Amino acid sequence: MRYFKLLLDDSNDNDVVCYCNNTHGFEQYELSEGKYIHDWNKDIAFLYNPSEGDRLTDYLANNLGWLIVSTRFKDVLCELNVCGVQYLPVKVINSADNTTLNNYYVANVINVVDAINLNYSDYSVINLDDEKIYSIRKYALSKNDIKMNHLFKLKGFEIPLFASESVKELVTKNNIKGCDFLEVKVI
Repeated sequence: MRYFKLLLDDSNDNDVVCYCNNTHGFEQYELSEGKYIHDWNKDIAFLYNPSEGDRLTDYLANNLGWLIVSTRFKDVLCELNVCGVQYLPVKVINSADNTTLNNYYVANVINVVDAINLNYSDYSVINLDDEKIYSIRKYALSKNDIKMNHLFKLKGFEIPLFASESVKELVTKNNIKGCDFLEVKVI
């Protein structure tokens, strides 16, 4: 099976970009850790200005870098039985008229796999004190360590998300807007 780095498609200048001013105590990177959230605050809201972009996509760009998905995108992932994803409701508010959309979720991806193959990845390393910081330009994954996950993060590199070919095909088939995919090497 082929795998892809899931990216935000930012090629349309008219796409909505949302901003959250109050995370109600949640840290921006708390959702990148791959941990279940027990005390989610349903009042977390993302605002957008329609004069800056009014095309609502199924994967919304936002200032926190969270995977904010529409109900349509969530349903596509559920159709594929994608496990290891917690859907946390958020409000999306049009700042011009205060219209609130309640059909968006932060997809908290809990699947974290130890599947990076540094032998075939293109990366550089910076030594900072006693820590090595990896900057990966091109990812390579170990097929056996992915364990048939459809949507996941990499242990030690939790910021990017990776999706299976099956996810990409369903996203394309269902015309899910806002996603882009970059194929990664699988060894």
